[in-house]
Formats: sequence, C-alpha cells, structure tokens
Amino acid sequence: MVTLTRKEVLEQLADTKDLRSKDMRKANLIKIDFSGCDLREANFSYANLKDASFREADLRGTSLWSANLEGADFTGANLEDADLDYSKLRGAVLFRANIRRASLPTELIPREDIMASVETGCKVGVKRF
Repeated sequence: MVTLTRKEVLEQLADTKDLRSKDMRKANLIKIDFSGCDLREANFSYANLKDASFREADLRGTSLWSANLEGADFTGANLEDADLDYSKLRGAVLFRANIRRASLPTELIPREDIMASVETGCKVGVKRF
C-alpha cells in the first residue's frame, strides 16, 4: 500500500470526500480540512494533523496512533473504534464526537478532560478558569 503525501491528499480531497482505507502515515497534514470526509479505516499513524478539521467526518476504525492532533477540530465526528493511543490531543475540540470504544491517550490527557470537550466543546487539556 502506498503512503500518500500532503500533495496527493490535497489532490484527492479536490475530487472526493472518500479517503476510506487510505494510508497517510507520517504525512504532514497541518491545517487540512477533512470535514465531512469518509475516513473509515484510514491510517494517520504518526501524521502531523495540527489544526486540521474533521468536523462531521467518519473516522470509524481509523488509526490516529501517535498522531499530532493539537488544535484539531473533531466537532460531530464519528471516532467509534478509532485508535488515538499516544496521540497529542492538547487544544483539540471533540464537541459531540462519538468516541464509543475509541482508544484514548488517557496516559497523556485525563479522561475527564476528553469527556468535558465532548460535552461542552472546550479545548482538551487547556486550563479553564
């Protein structure tokens, strides 16, 4: 399976919202808009997805293992069965995201912080006063 580069991902997104089962490991995908995309079973392991948008995207079974998700927006995304272990989630928004059976980086970010973002839309791991 060929790993897609940033340029190839952008070219595919220009044509389709379907990136199911695509391999984007280690790709630099900062600030890319994946809103509404079908990303089921995609592999984003070690990818840099800082400030990317996944609003209303389908990420069921997707690997985000060890990915940089700082500042990413997962509002309304379906992350059921996704693997977010060891991912950097600080500053990400998970408002109304489905995280059922997802592997979460709870050794890096407290589960309560993740749940607060799902429920209120606050940023993960950012102190609230």
